[in-house]
Amino acid sequence: MNVEERSAIRLGSGRLRRLARSLLGALGPTERSILTREGFFYFLLALTLLLAGLIQQVNLILLVFTLAAGPFMASIFGGRSMLRRLSVVRRAPGYVFSGDPLVIDYALESGRRWTTALALFIEDSLVPSDRTVPGATTIIPRVFFPRVPGLERVRQQWQCPSPRRGRYRFRDLDIGTRSPFGIVEHRVTVPLVDELIVYPRIGQLSRRWMLLQRQASENRRGQRHDRSAQQIEYHGLRDYRSGDSPRWIHWRTSARRGELMVKEFEQQNEQDLAILVDPWLPRTKATNEQREAVEQAISFAASVCLETCRHQGRRLLLGWTGPAPGVRHGPASVKLLHELLEQLAILRSTSEGGLAELLDILPPAILREAIVIVISTRPLNLAEEAERSKRLAGTAARGIAGRISLLNATQGDLLPLFQHDDQAAQNLIQQRPVAAGLARGAAAARRQGTASDDSREENSRTPVPKLNGSEAGERP
Repeated sequence: MNVEERSAIRLGSGRLRRLARSLLGALGPTERSILTREGFFYFLLALTLLLAGLIQQVNLILLVFTLAAGPFMASIFGGRSMLRRLSVVRRAPGYVFSGDPLVIDYALESGRRWTTALALFIEDSLVPSDRTVPGATTIIPRVFFPRVPGLERVRQQWQCPSPRRGRYRFRDLDIGTRSPFGIVEHRVTVPLVDELIVYPRIGQLSRRWMLLQRQASENRRGQRHDRSAQQIEYHGLRDYRSGDSPRWIHWRTSARRGELMVKEFEQQNEQDLAILVDPWLPRTKATNEQREAVEQAISFAASVCLETCRHQGRRLLLGWTGPAPGVRHGPASVKLLHELLEQLAILRSTSEGGLAELLDILPPAILREAIVIVISTRPLNLAEEAERSKRLAGTAARGIAGRISLLNATQGDLLPLFQHDDQAAQNLIQQRPVAAGLARGAAAARRQGTASDDSREENSRTPVPKLNGSEAGERP
């Protein structure tokens, strides 16, 4: 089957789906009226007046009932008129990182010329496609529009912390109103289906991760790396984090600022990197700690992918175990990063498959040259897994097993390597390698003018204002 035939089949199936959706929308009710709790008591009161007037034969009570029925009838017919000739637009991001703010914009436009729509609300629903991810719940966005003038468009923004990783679907949303008296609620269903990918939560990698890569590179080459400026380049200063070596503390800057500051380096001539994720869970009686270990392993793998793709010059591979193990790899780029993060977002835990099956499908160049990091949630014997591989021979299996670094999430191996940061990961993904080069140039300029800058800073103590989330480039 060639490309033209596939495109024709895809086009035909898309037309059939649209036709079926329109037929279901025509058959199903799109407008409905609901009696509110206040309206229910109001109806009971009016019914009591009617029965009392008929039984007692008192015209005054019947007159009061007639006056009470007026707001009820106005709520029925007036509320329906509020929902006529309205159009809604939802603007949601295609992806968001777990833990970052999820911002959705709703725009409501009135096509009427003279009248104004009052007290409108939009109720949406965001449901997970896969509920096996712990913490994946349905989200109900709801926004209120006090007034929508005729021939105008009014926008409202809804925001909440993004849910756990996974693929989510927007269902049809409802436009409703309780105007004018809040007795009857009218709703109109608008077909507006969309999709949202929630990437795994991103953490900040520590210096121990760099040391682990260096150690794995030394094991691969069989020699120690030169720790000269050709391998490690000074990048700048940052706040001290738990696990940083005291040798990298910049004491003069720490004394001036009143807090510990450490030197930040960037490793040059980096090798290719292969991240193999083994999201294992027992088939039955899986504990919450084991499920959280799987999420931590996926979060760490996503953090490594993000940090690696921010710099050019390396090839990155992501592999995962399971009944059908898979691999995605390519040069470090933003496009590859989105592919890897989407795969990690929908990755399921499994009790089937092993590392041996994953080693069978790895490219030979990755096995020869790349740094291989295995992130698992169970104890693994790398030598046995390599021996079980159909591709590797005995000597090659023992050699590869000696060069693989194993991290067990259930035993706490990932805790010293990264920690979750409050900074929005959306900003990190937008930083290009050019920005990293500019940062290196700025760091070199700072090194040249350190002495003069220190003397000037001692004389002028003007505090630098800290940017909040929106000022620093985060999404509102």
